[in-house]
Amino acid sequence: MAAAASLCATAAAASSLLAPPAGAASAAASTASQCSSGALFPTSVPSLRAYPRLLLAFRRPAVAAVADPQGAVLEEDQEQQEPAQFDDDDYDDGYDGGRGPAFTPPTRPRTGKAALPLKRDRTRSKRFLEIQKLRESKKEYDVPTAISLMKQMASARFVESAEAHFRMNLDPKYNDQQLRATVNLPKGTGQSVKIAVLTQGEKIDQARAAGADIVGGEDLIEQIKGGFMEFDKLIASPDMMPKVASLGKILGPRGLMPNPKAGTVSPNITQAIDEFKKGKVEYRVDKTGIVHIPFGKIDFPEEDLVSNFMAVVRSVERNKPSGAKGIYWKTAYLCSSMGPSIKLNIKEMLDYGSESSD
Repeated sequence: MAAAASLCATAAAASSLLAPPAGAASAAASTASQCSSGALFPTSVPSLRAYPRLLLAFRRPAVAAVADPQGAVLEEDQEQQEPAQFDDDDYDDGYDGGRGPAFTPPTRPRTGKAALPLKRDRTRSKRFLEIQKLRESKKEYDVPTAISLMKQMASARFVESAEAHFRMNLDPKYNDQQLRATVNLPKGTGQSVKIAVLTQGEKIDQARAAGADIVGGEDLIEQIKGGFMEFDKLIASPDMMPKVASLGKILGPRGLMPNPKAGTVSPNITQAIDEFKKGKVEYRVDKTGIVHIPFGKIDFPEEDLVSNFMAVVRSVERNKPSGAKGIYWKTAYLCSSMGPSIKLNIKEMLDYGSESSD
C-alpha cells in the first residue's frame, strides 16, 4: 500500500507538470480522486506487465494517461496513433488491380560479330570468317576437292601443316579397341626430326652413321633424368629397355617412351632411324575416339598431299582393332593448322583409297 501511495503521488506530480498552469490544481485533484477510488490503481495488485505501460502513460498527456487494470491504453489513444486508411475508390491511378505484363527493357540491335547466328563464330578472327566462306559447312567433299580447297584456305603467315582428323567407333578404355600404329608417308612430313638413340656396344657407331642426332647409353639416361629433352623421337634397342623402364614417369606423359608398336623399339637401329627421318608418323586414338594425324605441309603439291593422305587412310583401315564393332568410320575431316575443317564423304574416301592401291 505504501508503494501504491507513492505511485499516486508521482502520478499527481506528472499530471501537474503535463497539464496547463491554470488547471494544475484541478488536474492534481482529479488524479488524487482516481487514486482514492481505485480507478488508476485497483485494490488488488495488477500483473507486473502493467507497470511499464503505466510509466509510459505518465509521459503522455493527462487525457490519455487513464489505463485499465491490465495496462491497455484507451481506444481513444489507439485511434490517434493508427495511420489513416484509404480506400481504392479514393484515388484512380489507372491500375485495374490485375497483374500486368512483365517489363522488358529495350535492347540494342546487335552489330558486327555479335550479330552472327553461330556462337562459335563470334570469337573467330576476321581472316577465319572470310576464308570459311569458301566451303559449305555441311557439304561432304571428295578427297582431291577437299585437299585443293584446304590449300586455298591456308592464309596464315607461316607454312601450315596439313592435318587429318578421324572420329572412329572405338572406346579406348577397352584393350581390344585401342588403336596405335605408325605409317610411312611416301612424300615425307616436310619437317626435320631430331632423333635420340639409346643403345650400347657396336650399335652406337651404327646409329651415328645412320644419322642419329643424339646417341648414348646409361649416360644419356642420366641426362634425361636430369631434365634433358631436346629430341623429337627416342629410339631404343631391346637390350636397353630394362634400363629405360625407369624413365617411364618422365617420357610417358610426353609421348616419348619407346614402344614396339610405335616402331621406336627395334633391333635394327639403322632401319628405324631411316624410316623416321624419311617421314614415319606415329598415331593413336585419344580417349574420345578421335585420331589426329599430320600428313604433310600446305606447300606440298596436291598430288603429294593426296598420296600421303591415302597412305594414312589405308594404315588406319589396316590396323582396325579386333574389338571394333559396327561402323568403324564415323566422320573424317581435313584442315590446315589455322584453317576451318572440311568434311569428307567417307564412302568416296574409302573407294578412292582402294582405287589408288589397285
